[in-house]
Amino acid sequence: MNPSIALERDRVGPYQLIKAIGAGGSARVDLARIDRAYGFQRHVVIKRPLEHLRSDQRAADSLRREARLGGRLRHPNLVAILDAGMHDGYDYLVLEYVHGGSLRDLMQTDDGARVRDVSLEVALAIVRDIARGIHEAHELRDEHGAPLGLVHRDVSPGNVLIGLDGGVKLADFGIAKETRVATLSGSMHGTVTYMAPEQCRGHAFDRRADIFSLGVILYELATGTRLFWADNDVASLHKVLAGTVPRPRKVKPSIAPLLEDLIMSALASDPDKRLANAKSLADALERLGSDVGAILAARSVARWAHEIMGPRDAPWISEGTMIDAPLLLEDHELSDTSLVALIEATPPPDDAPLPTFGPTDAAEDLVLDTLPSVPAVEPRNDRALWAAVIGACIAAGVLIVLLFMREARTTKPAPAPVAPPPAQITPPPSTEAARDEEIEEGGSDEAVGDELIVMQPAEPGKPPVHKKKRTRHKPAVGSGSAGSAAIEAPPNVEWDPKLLLPSDKKK
Repeated sequence: MNPSIALERDRVGPYQLIKAIGAGGSARVDLARIDRAYGFQRHVVIKRPLEHLRSDQRAADSLRREARLGGRLRHPNLVAILDAGMHDGYDYLVLEYVHGGSLRDLMQTDDGARVRDVSLEVALAIVRDIARGIHEAHELRDEHGAPLGLVHRDVSPGNVLIGLDGGVKLADFGIAKETRVATLSGSMHGTVTYMAPEQCRGHAFDRRADIFSLGVILYELATGTRLFWADNDVASLHKVLAGTVPRPRKVKPSIAPLLEDLIMSALASDPDKRLANAKSLADALERLGSDVGAILAARSVARWAHEIMGPRDAPWISEGTMIDAPLLLEDHELSDTSLVALIEATPPPDDAPLPTFGPTDAAEDLVLDTLPSVPAVEPRNDRALWAAVIGACIAAGVLIVLLFMREARTTKPAPAPVAPPPAQITPPPSTEAARDEEIEEGGSDEAVGDELIVMQPAEPGKPPVHKKKRTRHKPAVGSGSAGSAAIEAPPNVEWDPKLLLPSDKKK
């Protein structure tokens, strides 16, 4: 066979087929890979019609409907549809790959009437996640904002995927029905043992049919018993139509009464007596888990799936490489340890490379080699280093604030410059009676200035007259005390140019 033809047969559009995964009533699924620029690579699942149905219009319509709806559905509990196209005359879908298995495989036992035992927290977490995803589908609207009234019609364990990471995803909207367009009449699609009575009868139905299917899954996980199991589908159909549902506590007495009431409400034969929507069921399961002390977490689901499936080979990885479920810790005490404690407990590598900086040119390396070696510095504790840096910053900030406050308190207006006193002429001693004093008006009595000699010309033919002038200085305005008063400039000595020298006081 021509290699190019063989290679083309192993491709669907731009996707390289790797291996077959499974097949259903009308379609098959294969693991594939897409390669893009810059080393981008992603593994996906290709869904396409079976070979004998590739020209069937109903099979094409189913894939196209699933593509149109899946492009609008975005929720972590729904299998994402990533792409769609046509290859070699048939339609195909590209879905995300979930590394794990179906809920049906995890529940199945050798006894057809029994299901595998599961803890309460795992059972509640699985059904809660399915309810969240299906509620997103029920609330889907068209481009004009009108509700589609979407119903999945086959909410069964075979369409629920459980990942080794604890993820729960609902798949296969190929037979989903938009009840705003038409209602089911005269035909029946889905898994009989999980279908609602009105759906089995071919009557009109709405989202509450999917809630009934969720109730069946919850019943079986909680009790460990298949609800409508029989040797054949016809016998199972009669059980569904009869509406006979044994009370869960009769099957398993340890079930809480609140959980029993919730299960029976979801399994009511009359749609009007069921829960109104899937969100109400998810919220009720959340509250129930809180009341009984059960933590509904993906970690519990992952541990349960890992116990059953064990580590599985990734289909695209070479033989011998295993992918274990994350979040699984053998030691229970270690599982309760914080992430910080786990990181601190991990010893650093012995041969950790030292950081390098600067150019890597050969000439630069030669110069650096001639430099004396610097002893290695012991690694420091990052916590202590950061604590020291923060403490130093705080201390520096406090010191700056204190210095600023001290400077603000000590800073005062600078005093006016004081002029040096002029040379004084000391008067000769005289008697108090002969002294003529002249006190300048307007001064104050608190501060008396120095005594100066004033020389005035005498009348013609008489010697000059010597008089003393005493000045008084005003204290500085606003001064705190007399001692700190500002000093005024001293008065100037009056001088008469007619006199060459000062003379003694008049006798």
